[in-house]
Amino acid sequence: MLRILPLFVLTGLIMISCTTKNPSDMLFFNGIVHTMDDSSTIVDAFAVRDGRIVATGSNEDILSAWEAARVIDLEQQHVFPGFIDAHAHLFGLGEEDVILGLLGTTSPIGIAEMVRDRASSLAAGTWIRGRGWDQNDWGTKEFPGKELLDATAPTHPVFLSRIDGHAAWVNSRALELSGITRATPDPEGGRIVRGADGEATGILLDQAIELVRANIPQPAIDEMAEAYATAIQRCLAVGMTGMHDMGLTATGIEAMRLLIARNEFPFHVVGYIDDTNPATWETLLKGGRQTIGNQQLVLAGLKLYADGALGSRGAWLLEDYTDDAGNRGIPIQSEEVIRRESERALRAGLQVCVHAIGDAAVRRVLDAYEQALKAVPRSEYPLRIEHAQVIDIADIPRFARLGVIPSMQPTHCTSDMTWAEARLGARRVQEAYAWAALINSGAWIPGGSDFPVERPDPIAGIYAASFRKDAEGRPASPEDIKSFFQTDPSVPFLPARWTNGWFGEQCMSRENAIRAFTIWAARAAGLEKDRGSIEKGKWADCVILSEDLATVPRSRFLNTRVLATWVAGEQVFTAPD
Repeated sequence: MLRILPLFVLTGLIMISCTTKNPSDMLFFNGIVHTMDDSSTIVDAFAVRDGRIVATGSNEDILSAWEAARVIDLEQQHVFPGFIDAHAHLFGLGEEDVILGLLGTTSPIGIAEMVRDRASSLAAGTWIRGRGWDQNDWGTKEFPGKELLDATAPTHPVFLSRIDGHAAWVNSRALELSGITRATPDPEGGRIVRGADGEATGILLDQAIELVRANIPQPAIDEMAEAYATAIQRCLAVGMTGMHDMGLTATGIEAMRLLIARNEFPFHVVGYIDDTNPATWETLLKGGRQTIGNQQLVLAGLKLYADGALGSRGAWLLEDYTDDAGNRGIPIQSEEVIRRESERALRAGLQVCVHAIGDAAVRRVLDAYEQALKAVPRSEYPLRIEHAQVIDIADIPRFARLGVIPSMQPTHCTSDMTWAEARLGARRVQEAYAWAALINSGAWIPGGSDFPVERPDPIAGIYAASFRKDAEGRPASPEDIKSFFQTDPSVPFLPARWTNGWFGEQCMSRENAIRAFTIWAARAAGLEKDRGSIEKGKWADCVILSEDLATVPRSRFLNTRVLATWVAGEQVFTAPD
């Protein structure tokens, strides 16, 4: 695939000048290098020194002006800036090998059997944890109850997180250990789902989850470090050179520090402190933005929650859920708290990222940010709204006007599209995942996956953003739509809405979709001077692909392979063959 050439071979490629050449560590040439700079320039070659790019240009420009001991022939492969996932959870990905993986499960009975198998190998009283169930994938599409888990693991406390992390299914033993009874009130920003008799059913939503999670033994630093190391290798294999970690704990930070000190952290992480770690946040406020290693870890701000998730009906809406009359979701953090913490962050040169999925939550965060920006009008780093899945049309222009970043995850759209209209109704669903409307209003969108909620795969994210179709190409026809989608039965069937993808008018252009996972993701953390494009002065973070993402036909897009990944001028992943 790639050839490292001896220096004398280059004499046949260029005319050697008698003048002294500029020294570098390595030269890349004979490629199709998509720089993703402001002009979307494509070049042949670039030079690297001390982990950063020192020049880009044609083969002749680079080979005649620069010299290096390592000269790499790209053999006309397509090179892009290293992908950046702008919203994810690195530890959650790394611990997937330890907990029960419930992604793709099709029934609560099947999950209960998995719990039974795990319980048979663990001492009584040991916690059984899992993540990834989604009742929308089941025949009943209803939340399960504790009785199934009680029958399969009566002596083990069980904690199974929904795919989005905003609901948990637990058994009676977990409720007992957590002191949850029929008399336990719902915590602010959360809900204990109860039956007609007033007893907890075993489903906890949003902040109610913390009543149980607080009793689960936490991993040690070494265990977390091992999980981070595993997760990083998975990220590198899909062309990711960095990510924004939404919800770091003090222990997680120390685990990353440990890996950096061991020189076992070939990655760039921008970390935002979890709001359940107030002491860690206060420490960061005192010292301001912190960089650890060679920008391997940047502690950049705070993560807050304004509501829950759409799939578990916890996203806070301006109107009732179409499929759950009387329910508008769960507001979590108050406008006053969001405003206050945003002001403090802005004064300290830090960011705030607020999870807001429903249109009521998005409006609350925009209102809070608007007040904070009046108090502290100048900031080097932008305020962000994470997810922004449902936005009232009147609020879309406010993002660009305020300079607030809508940080969005394209594969959430293609995962949710089969049931989103059932939740929102035919009118509101057209305001969901409104990428084109936001971009046309002057905003720009950093792209993420929210892994492990979705799979860590930037190419899949770029595909979803570009086409608003799933991996099978759905929606593809009126018949396909009728059989595949839970639509609002009170509204006439209008297949024209989905001719070019699910509400295809909201697709991003391919160029913008690639920018979402490169330069826009870097800009969302205020790091566009260091990464996100292949330009002079930036880290030599790049990915070599088997296809040109800008032109490859949609039918072959997801067959694009990552051939190699480079971080700071070091090759950290090579495709097995």
